[in-house]
Amino acid sequence: MEDVTLIIQGKLYQDSYDFYIKNYTEFPVIISTWSDCIIDFSNIPNNFIVILAPLPLESGKQNINYQLVSTLNALKRVTTPLVIKIRGDEYYSNIESIYNQIKMEQDKIHTAPIFFRAWQFAEYHISDHIIAGTKERVMLMFKESKKNFDTGEMNISKWKLEGKFHRWITTEAPEERITKSYLNSIDPFRYDIIDGVILMKEHFDILDITKLFPYKIKANIWEAEWDNKEFIPEENYSISNMYQLGSDTPYIK
Repeated sequence: MEDVTLIIQGKLYQDSYDFYIKNYTEFPVIISTWSDCIIDFSNIPNNFIVILAPLPLESGKQNINYQLVSTLNALKRVTTPLVIKIRGDEYYSNIESIYNQIKMEQDKIHTAPIFFRAWQFAEYHISDHIIAGTKERVMLMFKESKKNFDTGEMNISKWKLEGKFHRWITTEAPEERITKSYLNSIDPFRYDIIDGVILMKEHFDILDITKLFPYKIKANIWEAEWDNKEFIPEENYSISNMYQLGSDTPYIK
């Protein structure tokens, strides 16, 4: 796995850090966090790089700018063709399964099923808990998302009631803004012209969460955590595979 880099971005928790340095010793790892981090890095393995950056003055809705900046800081240091991005307050096992999937399908972005929403619930809403693919594609996703955040573009979404369009709103979901920024950049002549479900199925895939146990998953907005317990996507308004994306009953497994 020397051709993949693991990016651990954002606020770093001690138990997550301890898990990383114990288990991720066979390939490059970049921790991209903030200068106020209190973790002791004196025992850091040789395959790790630590980036400590000042916290951006502007967080954005649901801290989207923090995610964009910390991820881009790391991507600039990546020298491998493949990359896997995870959060500093979470951890996952069997990273090899993610590596194997992106190795086989390098023309797609691979994400977790964690809050990957069905189309009728939220359009263009991937999961940003794990984002994996070629460095080129992941870099494009985050560069375009940062540009659009700075200019205020790609921040409008549909508010639906009972599955029907109600009105346009300014979206607070980073996942939607990241997805739309990427699709608009990777497929500009088809984005917002053809069915978005078709476009998402062409450019994204969903990882099997059961292969990544034991793990720690957090949902800060709901103050929820899954620690060594099974996260059932459909019980959390999430889909497990792309076939469910446009389904009439997406949350019935």
